[in-house]
Amino acid sequence: MENIFRKKIITSIIFIGFLFLFSIFNGYSMYTKFKEVFKDKDINLSNLDQVSKLVESTANENVYGRYRFIDGYGYLQKVMDKNEENNFEVIKDKNGFMHYTFIAYQPNPVYEIVTRTQAFKEGLVNKNTKFIYLMTPDKYIRGYSELSTGIPYNYANETADNFLDLLSKKDVDNIDLRQNLTESGIPLDDLFFKTDHHWKIETVFWEFGQLVNILNKDYNMNLDSNGFYTNKENYNFIQYKDSYIGSMGRKTGVYYDGADDFTLIYPKFKTAFSYYSKTGDQEAKLEGRFEEALLTVSPFRTEKGVYSLEADKYSAYLFGNRGIVHVQNKDNPNGPKVLFIKDSLAVPLAAFLSTVCSDVYLVDPRYYKDDIPSYVNGIKDLDFVFMSFSPQDLTEEFFPFYKE
Repeated sequence: MENIFRKKIITSIIFIGFLFLFSIFNGYSMYTKFKEVFKDKDINLSNLDQVSKLVESTANENVYGRYRFIDGYGYLQKVMDKNEENNFEVIKDKNGFMHYTFIAYQPNPVYEIVTRTQAFKEGLVNKNTKFIYLMTPDKYIRGYSELSTGIPYNYANETADNFLDLLSKKDVDNIDLRQNLTESGIPLDDLFFKTDHHWKIETVFWEFGQLVNILNKDYNMNLDSNGFYTNKENYNFIQYKDSYIGSMGRKTGVYYDGADDFTLIYPKFKTAFSYYSKTGDQEAKLEGRFEEALLTVSPFRTEKGVYSLEADKYSAYLFGNRGIVHVQNKDNPNGPKVLFIKDSLAVPLAAFLSTVCSDVYLVDPRYYKDDIPSYVNGIKDLDFVFMSFSPQDLTEEFFPFYKE
């Protein structure tokens, strides 16, 4: 009995010692990070709510050894052959692809967001501007993706079907990029990243060609008449093997589902672009070739590790999500002017589309807090306005305009 008691005492001392040492290292790490984050921040009563959220997010993201704990937990989940993590926040299908999901029993209601979309179309001042809803694909591919028994399905594709059907009844043009996805010739297990919710850049490039074809056929455009800009032979395809951990992989750790290959695609031919973005008070301006003005190489050169946001290679295109973006193609001043109201799936697609346009604008409702219809109507001579939110983003959060 005395030996058992002694072992418990020793174990307790070791545990308390570990907590003490961890607290010291964690406190130093937090102090350094908080100094960096709040170095130029003005803290006052008017922004206390934002400051408290920043404190919470900074603390959560910078726990000492955070990703070692995540890796360890993810490895245990894999050993136990579990297909979900963190109370079904991330699930894994039978093909090994991770998904965001939630418990649902039917598709989400869409009438309100259809009404707002129709109002947006009708609110365009320039009646020559063509309004199109552009539906990007969902990672759950019908006929291929399959969930294990007990794993909840979010009905995102069914929600998208209902949304597009009602848009058509309201006389709102739409293009569904899900329809032709399996005809791309790309293996089904290479269409999307395993560790991220985004489509792979090869998939985006193929859909860029499909979008050009649809605009030419259905809207009498004359984009890329000789097929030069949509020809993959005219682009560099640089593959980085096992180099990418997406947003879901950062939650589960690399041992749970491995790492993805990432292919960077950019033109071989001569290009000349200007880039402008603004998010809040932060502005950026660049000029040069496609790879100089519309790409950032920092995710490929960072030494902060694959888990850091700085290593998010998908955000290399157009520097990721920004409040507003304006891309100007100096080699094609007479091309069409297009605008995307979008989520993150549309970003690399817009970058590729810029090769056949004169101007491409983007606005993201999550990062642009002013009135979006006013911003759009303030741009002269737009040929197309594309509204593009993926099936899982068909929620009122992404349609913050024309609320009744």
